[in-house]
Amino acid sequence: MKFKLNKFPILGGVLLTAVLLFFRVPVSILLDKLLVSPLFAYFEGGAWADLFFIIILLIVSGWLAKEQSLIFICRGFALGILFYLFQKANNYWDFNKLVLLPMFAYWDLVALSGMVTIPLFFLFEHLDQSLSPSETKVGFIEDDPVILYENDHFKRKIAATEIASLILRTNNKKSFAIGILGQYGSGKTSFLNLINLALVDKNVLPISFDPWSVANPDMIRREFFDLLADKVATIDMKMSSLVYSYGRKLAGIDGRSQSWFKWFGFFRRSDSAQSSAEYAQINEMLKATGRKVIITIDDLDRLYAPEIIEVLKLIRNTANFFNVVYLVGYDKGYVQSAIGTLNGNAKNYLDKIFQLEIPLPKYEKDDLLVGLQGSLKKMLSEEHYYVFENTIIPNGFRNRYEKAYVGILRQNRDVVRFLNSFKIAYNLIGKEVDFQCLLLLELIKFRFPDIYELIYSQSDKFLFERSFLSTHEQFYSPFLVKQEDVKNKTEDVTVFKTYLEKLEFGDEEVSILDGLFRSLFNGSEYKRPEQKNSISYPLYFEIYFRYRLSNYDLSNKEYQQAKTLGGMQEFMSQCANVGLHKELMVRFLQEDITKDRRHFEQVLIWVFSFGRTFVEKEGMFRFDYEGFLTKISNYHNYISDSLYKKDKVVYGNFINDLFSNALPPFLFENELIFRLKEKSSEFVLSKEKLTNHQYSYFTRMAESGHGLSKDTLWLFWGARKYYNEGAQDDNEWQFEDSMITKMKVYLATKDSKEFLKFSINRALRDRSLCSIYPQVMEMFDDPTEYRELVRDNPELAEGIKIEYLEFFDKLALKNFKGVVEMEFQTEIQKMDD
Repeated sequence: MKFKLNKFPILGGVLLTAVLLFFRVPVSILLDKLLVSPLFAYFEGGAWADLFFIIILLIVSGWLAKEQSLIFICRGFALGILFYLFQKANNYWDFNKLVLLPMFAYWDLVALSGMVTIPLFFLFEHLDQSLSPSETKVGFIEDDPVILYENDHFKRKIAATEIASLILRTNNKKSFAIGILGQYGSGKTSFLNLINLALVDKNVLPISFDPWSVANPDMIRREFFDLLADKVATIDMKMSSLVYSYGRKLAGIDGRSQSWFKWFGFFRRSDSAQSSAEYAQINEMLKATGRKVIITIDDLDRLYAPEIIEVLKLIRNTANFFNVVYLVGYDKGYVQSAIGTLNGNAKNYLDKIFQLEIPLPKYEKDDLLVGLQGSLKKMLSEEHYYVFENTIIPNGFRNRYEKAYVGILRQNRDVVRFLNSFKIAYNLIGKEVDFQCLLLLELIKFRFPDIYELIYSQSDKFLFERSFLSTHEQFYSPFLVKQEDVKNKTEDVTVFKTYLEKLEFGDEEVSILDGLFRSLFNGSEYKRPEQKNSISYPLYFEIYFRYRLSNYDLSNKEYQQAKTLGGMQEFMSQCANVGLHKELMVRFLQEDITKDRRHFEQVLIWVFSFGRTFVEKEGMFRFDYEGFLTKISNYHNYISDSLYKKDKVVYGNFINDLFSNALPPFLFENELIFRLKEKSSEFVLSKEKLTNHQYSYFTRMAESGHGLSKDTLWLFWGARKYYNEGAQDDNEWQFEDSMITKMKVYLATKDSKEFLKFSINRALRDRSLCSIYPQVMEMFDDPTEYRELVRDNPELAEGIKIEYLEFFDKLALKNFKGVVEMEFQTEIQKMDD
């Protein structure tokens, strides 16, 4: 078995146990002479001494828990408790007892403090997380390279360790240069750090040189040797001085004269270290030390071409020393291109500089997703993270043949940059819009900002608004066209996809973008988007791009809070005051009320309550009655069976209570009843019961201060009935008998001005040609009965009375058939719209 001391002190524990078991007495005698007798033989305990001792132990335990790693604490505790148990069982010593706690010895408290350190560690860790929010929660995420093994999320430690092992076993007579290849942001710096972590050895001198921080190419050589001289000073001051002098001499050569000499071929190797005695001396001194010098040069691909050439000269020429290893990170394509601007043979140039080039080890297919997932877990609410983990990951990130969203994020730096961009949008509107839509749209914005702008600015090219009878059902859906695939089969594709193909995007990019687009706008003829704050709904589309609510936007956050916290009445009032009554009613009608009786009844109560406000502001005929009827009509007993345990009576009682609790002017409820009666006779309330409610509304209005007002007349008109079921012809209806009887009473006792207005039927093309609606005349057995009610009404103004009777008599001469010409001069001259 191979023991790994860096994992757990198994071997140390075994050796300590063996020593204590077999050499217990000699060890005790040794400790007694070295420690116990000199320190504790004359110790005098007491209350103050006990208290001071306890405080000291608590401070030490707290410091260990706060400053040391859990591994260190556990190792120390495991070995310490082992030593404590053996010595406690040792008859060689008597342990002093505390005065304050006589059942404990001082030695017991030392062991107890070690036990307390572990729970203290977790307590401090919890407090740090709760009291000091992490940077991920409060600010942007830094693109920090890996500096510890535990942060190696891409599992590159194994390769880095093997490279380091081979470096340590290589005894090179000249510098050995290793290139670590990778694109920008792919993790080269982290991989170099992992190699250096594995190179921690007493015989290794690590040096990190950053040529990017040097002001100009001419200074790179000087800065490098100054740094090298400073580092080797820890080994040999004489060698440090020599390196410094050597570097200054090389840097002192005038660059311009160098160039002139090179043109004439006289100074081709003027900066060659091989011609320098100092170079040879430095080389021998480095060899004599037995130390391996590891020089890390990162971000070579950040430099300009002359700077790159200067660094490469250092590696292969002026600093080509014994037992020196260069670890250089760069994007090979960029470096070759830069060299090509100065040297025509760029393709093979790097082969002369680096003995070994190692492409960055590829990460596993889920490594980027794991990094994204870990950061989002800290950033998102529990509800949104659940959606990400259980919906977005399996359907988008792991379903490579469909959407493959993971293709948006190509490297770890992409993950960090996306998270920082997404955090802005999420913090601003994360609680207002649908989380899944926001995440997908932000993925598009991150990788394809031009396409993101295109979706917003030219949405009418790619989307159309599906028209339904009910406004709350309208949503954006992708335009589709027929297209032949490679097998000559016709399929429906989005216009968005065809547009991308014309822009010459690659097949993979088109697939990713089209998958994201289809997921954003996933409604179809047979399926509406489930989340009502989805980008597909017109109420919320703009918010996704604006990152804020305007004065015309309904806050989804406040709406949900009102739903859950019982503040909907107050929210209704707030929306009505700021002109958001239409938007709020749309949200009510969008609610899925088919699964839970409590929610079903709650939404219906809201609609009935807010319907009055809506009608007051928008008029009686602007409300979406048809949409609401689909929610309350008990087609095939669907509602009563699913929500009321097949008890139609209970459902009917609930609806009856809603109508009974209506408030003046009853316009919303009255019109709703008219639509219910018109629609079908199969409802949980009979037509008779519904008409009784209308009768109640009419009489309560008429007998209150409203009298025969316009609103009261609308109630009377809304109580009409058709001769035939489903008939809607203007001439195939009549007023309810009970309402007629009551109206005759009111015509005799109340101001009937509005009724007289209401009774006049004007021709559409010539408003001076008038008649009386036949349904009004049908209210009376004899026309003279109606004339007498008008003539004898004490509340009716005399001028109105005279004018209307003149009109009446003209029609009587025609037996109330056809029209007569009449120019009204009093208040009944026109019917209000």
